[in-house]
Amino acid sequence: MKKYDVIVIGAGPGGYPCAIRLGQLKKKVLVVEAKLLGGLCLNWGCIPTKALSYAAEMVDHFEKAKRMGFDFTVNGFDLDKMRGWKELVVKRLRTGIEYLFKSNGVDWKHGRSRIISEHGVAVEQDGETETFEAENIVIATGTEVIALPGLDFDHKYIIDTDDALELADIPEKLLVVGAGASGLEMATIYSRLGSKVTVVEIMKQILPGMESELCEQLCKILTKSGIDVFLDSQVKGYSLKDDSLQISIEKQGEVVEETYDKMLVTVGRRPSSTAFGGLGLDVDKKGYLQVDGCLRTSKRNIYAIGDIVGPPLLAHKATKQGTVVAELVAGIRKIYVQSVVPSCVFTIPPLSSVGFTEKEAIEKGCKVVIGRFPYRASGKAVSMGETDGLVKIVGDEAGKLLGVHILGAESPSLIGEAILAIDKGLNVGEIAESIHPHPTLTEAMQEAAENFYKRAIHTANR
Repeated sequence: MKKYDVIVIGAGPGGYPCAIRLGQLKKKVLVVEAKLLGGLCLNWGCIPTKALSYAAEMVDHFEKAKRMGFDFTVNGFDLDKMRGWKELVVKRLRTGIEYLFKSNGVDWKHGRSRIISEHGVAVEQDGETETFEAENIVIATGTEVIALPGLDFDHKYIIDTDDALELADIPEKLLVVGAGASGLEMATIYSRLGSKVTVVEIMKQILPGMESELCEQLCKILTKSGIDVFLDSQVKGYSLKDDSLQISIEKQGEVVEETYDKMLVTVGRRPSSTAFGGLGLDVDKKGYLQVDGCLRTSKRNIYAIGDIVGPPLLAHKATKQGTVVAELVAGIRKIYVQSVVPSCVFTIPPLSSVGFTEKEAIEKGCKVVIGRFPYRASGKAVSMGETDGLVKIVGDEAGKLLGVHILGAESPSLIGEAILAIDKGLNVGEIAESIHPHPTLTEAMQEAAENFYKRAIHTANR
């Protein structure tokens, strides 16, 4: 039985950074992955989605270029080349992980894991099983897709996001069930590539839980771009007829029949627990592993990170937890203190958030003050042809920075300033006093902070 300091189960955005950091700290590490290095995020989630989103965004760039004076003709697109571009991006990054494992002395094995004791892990591959032992084990198995009741995947007409990313064809009419991040990102991609897209969401706003004011703006932008969005609605049933789906949709109490080529279901995930199901670890009612302030499970030498410990189900949260656990195991860190966790939705334009929404701040009893700055008032945004959007700062009467929400071009990068400010305890006034370079989109953050105090220069201070 080969022995290691640490065995990491899962090589997704939590597991592989954990292993690399452990390698840097001179620990003997084995990573076991049942599918592909990089996990869901790299192979079927974040990265391929963003590669296709960037490609689809070219449609908007071409239209802007024409308005700016360029004279050219776009004769459609090559679907095989686009799929090849996505696969090239994924393969390059996956190869990079292998290189980093080798550079840091990390062993990895392809196979299905099962924790058989507090220190033992069995790995099955091609019908053969090997057993390994480690002082510590890290569970980073993430979540897996489940079908909604009555909407079982056949992977031809009723598809999941993995199917959608393969781009086998562009359906003439596509129904997307769920207006969360995955649903809206896929809706945006397929809409730009020529599908007539309809989104059905059971809640009363898109992106439930995110800043409602900006979600309302984004919903209007999506509708203007040609995507139909039905809120407070749900699929009640379907039938297959003449190679199409006849779908019953309840729209705010009224049931209508619509025909679609495909239905993409983007809601429904559960913890992937096959690796530890028989070990008796504490889980919550949804099956997520329960951990303490050091990310330990109920077995003190077994840690858990990422989606398997519950929402928010975000890759960057998993990565941070992975590197923290590595340092906890190595003894150079004593406790895990969670930083603020941002959320980014890569629609066109993207929506990014960190900290409390206005509603959450009010519910916590804060006397809320708001600072806003619209993209249309930004010289840089106007020059880019990117005037849709808004920066919204949520603070209290004392100027404490509670949350920042940005809808608009490059918001996933712009939100970085807000993350650092909230994490380090800066107040709104300190953002306002900092000189931001001109002309850039970052000025919108400064102007929103100035508007918080009713002294912004380039927008009305109502």
